[in-house]
Amino acid sequence: MTPAPRVGLMRIACVTCALTVIGCGAVPATAPSETFRPPPPLALVAIVDPSASEAANELRQLGAVIQAGVTPSQTLVVSLLSAAPAAATYVVRGGDSLSSIAAAHGVPLASLQDANPQLGPLAHRDWSRVYPGDRVTVPPSGGGLPARNAIVSRAPAGPRPPALVRGPARPANATTFQDAQYRRSAADAEAANRERVASWRAEAARQLRPWQTQVLSRLDELARSLNGAAADRAGDVAAAIESAANTLAGLPGRRVLLVLAGGRMSGAGGAASGRSLAGVHVVIANVADPSEAALPGAAAAGATVTTLDPALTELELAAAVNG
Repeated sequence: MTPAPRVGLMRIACVTCALTVIGCGAVPATAPSETFRPPPPLALVAIVDPSASEAANELRQLGAVIQAGVTPSQTLVVSLLSAAPAAATYVVRGGDSLSSIAAAHGVPLASLQDANPQLGPLAHRDWSRVYPGDRVTVPPSGGGLPARNAIVSRAPAGPRPPALVRGPARPANATTFQDAQYRRSAADAEAANRERVASWRAEAARQLRPWQTQVLSRLDELARSLNGAAADRAGDVAAAIESAANTLAGLPGRRVLLVLAGGRMSGAGGAASGRSLAGVHVVIANVADPSEAALPGAAAAGATVTTLDPALTELELAAAVNG
C-alpha cells in the first residue's frame, strides 16, 4: 500500500476526532483541583466568675459549648475574675522584649507570660519575640493578676484538607446533548466534593474528640477546685474584658469573647469599653438586665455583641459561640 492512503486515513481520523469533540458533545476537561478551605479556627476566651455560687454553673455552660462542637486548631483560654487591682495595657514598640517590659513595670517575667498566652505557644509564637503593635497585659506590680488564666489550650490541627474536584466549564453555544453532559459532570463533581468534605469533617471530629474530652475533664476539675471558694467578691469585669481583648488580638481565627460572668456586668463592668474589641464577637451570658451589659464603642470598633439572659443562655449559648 502506498503512503498516500495512510495520510488520508490519518486525516479522516483527526477530522472524526474533532467532530466528536465539537459536534458530539464532549465536555471540556475539568480544571486542576483546588483544596478545601475549612472555616477559620475558633479563638475563644471565656470569663468565669470563680465564686462558689456561680463557678460550677458557668463552667458547666462552657462545657456544653465545647461538647457541642470544636474546630481544628481551636484555642481556648478560661479566665477567672479576680478582685486584684486592674492590669495595664502596654503597646509594644521597636526594641522591646517581654523581659524588658517586665523589668520596666516591676513584674516577674513569668507573671507577664501567664497574663499574655497570645504571645507564646498558644499562638505558635516564641516568648522571646514580640513585635511593634502587640498589646501586652501588664499585671499590677503588687502581685496577683486581674484575671487568672486557669486553662490555656489549643486543639490539634486535624487532618489535611481534601483536594476538591473542580467542575467543568459550561460549553459556549452548547447543544442540548452538550448541556446535559455538562450538567451531569457538574453534579458528579459536586457530589464527589460533598463526600470528600463530609469524610474530612468526620475524621476531624474523630481527631478532636480526645481534646474535647480533656478540656471537659479540666473544666470539671476546675469546678471542683472552686467549690469551696471564698464568699462572692466583686470582680472587675471591665479589666477582665480588656485583658481578654488583648489576648484575642494576638490569636488567629474567628475571635469570640464569652462573658459567662454577665451577672457582674453592672457597676464597673457596665463601663467596659469596646474600643479594643475590633473584629471580636462578644457573647454576654447570664444577664438579667440587658441594659447593664452595654459595651460603649463596641459597634463603632467593629465588634458585635450578643446578650443572653439566663434562660436564653441555657438554650442558645452554644449556637451564639460556635456560630
